Amino acid sequence: MYPLNVLIAEPDIMLRTLYKKTVSEISGYVFAGFADNGDALHSILACASVNLVLLDILLPRFGALEGFRTMRTEFPKIDFIILSSEKAPDIVRGTICSGAFDYLIKPFEWERFERALVAYGEYHRSLVDRKRPWRQEDIDRLPGFRKQLPENSQPAPKGFQETLLNRLFNLLRESPRPLSASEAGRMLDISRSSARRYLEYLAEEGEITVQYEFTQIGRPKKLYSVHYRAKENSV
Repeated sequence: MYPLNVLIAEPDIMLRTLYKKTVSEISGYVFAGFADNGDALHSILACASVNLVLLDILLPRFGALEGFRTMRTEFPKIDFIILSSEKAPDIVRGTICSGAFDYLIKPFEWERFERALVAYGEYHRSLVDRKRPWRQEDIDRLPGFRKQLPENSQPAPKGFQETLLNRLFNLLRESPRPLSASEAGRMLDISRSSARRYLEYLAEEGEITVQYEFTQIGRPKKLYSVHYRAKENSV
């Protein structure tokens, strides 16, 4: 698996350091440099190999939305995740419509930032490494498309309730720790067997992760969680 090169375009020194630390900790990413203004960003992108830019849309000498549109036109193969305090509806909508993979409003939860990076890695490799023809269901599973679709846009398989699949996934996403089928069933007021059946389906689809908790007595406990590493820190 080849690494994805990440450029951090952020004027705040402390945030640049924190972003770099997180990028370095997530598998599959390599830090590619800093840019503290629009001129520096353009110079680096013109000569360096970069896959993803973590961009504050309010970067000095960048040009906000118009600058972003120019960057997308000039460097169409480079993707952007916006990390900014800018909340104006026209700016947020404009960057998303112009191709930003994600938009995080400062101050954001640190785990949300990690989820964005993990989702982008899956998205990029699914597109670039694809060898066989696409099917609609494959496209719908891409993180970059899935986050723009309503939860019920992809029908549940026969024998499964879409609502319950979503409830279980959301339960794991919000949980500070992995959960067993018994715990998940109890929290959603469903049977352990039903919870396990649905959780196993989500695991087979690659939506959640399975791990084992070993004890000195009895069989290991099977635990389920989402892909990202939850943290309590926030920006």
